[in-house]
Amino acid sequence: MGLVLVGVISALNLAILLVVLRRWRELEATGGGAHSHGFPASGAISPIRVGDRLPSFSARALDGTAVTERTLLGQEALVGFFSLTCKACVDAVPFFTGHAERLRANGGTTLAIVHGDAAADSELAAMLTDVMDIVIAEDSEAELSKRYGAKRYPSHAWYGPDGVVTGAGAGVVALRTDLVAS
Repeated sequence: MGLVLVGVISALNLAILLVVLRRWRELEATGGGAHSHGFPASGAISPIRVGDRLPSFSARALDGTAVTERTLLGQEALVGFFSLTCKACVDAVPFFTGHAERLRANGGTTLAIVHGDAAADSELAAMLTDVMDIVIAEDSEAELSKRYGAKRYPSHAWYGPDGVVTGAGAGVVALRTDLVAS
């Protein structure tokens, strides 16, 4: 009798372990694992909030163009935050492509901020240059991401023409959801 009970408990333990491991793998695949700095894949939580204002900044885009917050004002803008240490950031690029095309057709603009040492010469920055209107690389200090309030990658924020956040999210799932909703 005791042996049967030990067997049942062991089987139940194994089943729970398998469920947890599968969920962990799903989070890694969708951007909610360690590479995204622990941010949930659902995008339900974002450090950037609706109603936040566009921060003031001055930076150089990868093409050498001077960029400030005024570059984004007067039109709808999508700002994406990426990190070189984030596998899900690469997976997010096709979703940004869809948003960028739709936004451009409506007179808006897109900005990508790539975080990490050597970001300017990275494959991720090159991919984003083909998709986004403006790409800015920042070093490990992440000064621009900090100004925006982005702490997790990938994340994004939609800004209205007045420079106020109208929507924000983090993770690939949030981008996918935004694309379906638009």
